[in-house]
Amino acid sequence: MSLILNLETSTKNCSVSFAENGICITLLEECYKQYNHSEKLHTFIEYAAEISKINLKDLKSICISKGPGSYTSLRIGSSSAKGLCYTLGIPLLSLDSLTIMTYNYKVNIEKGFLIPIIYAKSDLFYTSLFNESKKRLSSICVKKVNDSFFTDFTKNEKVYFIGDVDIFKNILFSDKKRIFSKKRFFIKINPSAMDMSFISYLKFCNNEFNNIEKFIPFYL
Repeated sequence: MSLILNLETSTKNCSVSFAENGICITLLEECYKQYNHSEKLHTFIEYAAEISKINLKDLKSICISKGPGSYTSLRIGSSSAKGLCYTLGIPLLSLDSLTIMTYNYKVNIEKGFLIPIIYAKSDLFYTSLFNESKKRLSSICVKKVNDSFFTDFTKNEKVYFIGDVDIFKNILFSDKKRIFSKKRFFIKINPSAMDMSFISYLKFCNNEFNNIEKFIPFYL
């Protein structure tokens, strides 16, 4: 049995899940108007363990979302995960928040591209490019809304934008008509600890652990 605690704190969504052998068995999360992880994260962990009757001593690993995302929230999640790993004597796993978001979008898509986006500041977004099989095609980067990264597709290619799409659409200017076509889809989602369950299990099985002492969140 591989019981893993997953923590997602890269956005305003404070998200905690327990997963057994890659299947989410308990999820507790709430998305606030403000970043509230310092007040809620440990409470969520304790309550999720209580309602699922899980003893933290039975955990085999803890998986943290390493970002990109909010600097302060990622630091809070990282410190919590590292502290628990030290206390329980278990290894640390990590996943990037953009990959987590692609697993949130479970609808089968036709041949095309997935572009997860997390708002950074001004007109900048953290992003990366994935194909329909959720294989990463580009490294994680920061791009402006009107950058060719978001628009350099043919009219016949389907592109699925997932994440902070409301903010994304609101600040579009010159490329608005180019992006808003019948082949462009916008799905508002938050990265969630539930969607870490299967990927963290795969990493656990492959012993892809992080060095707890040296681990820091992924800041851009």
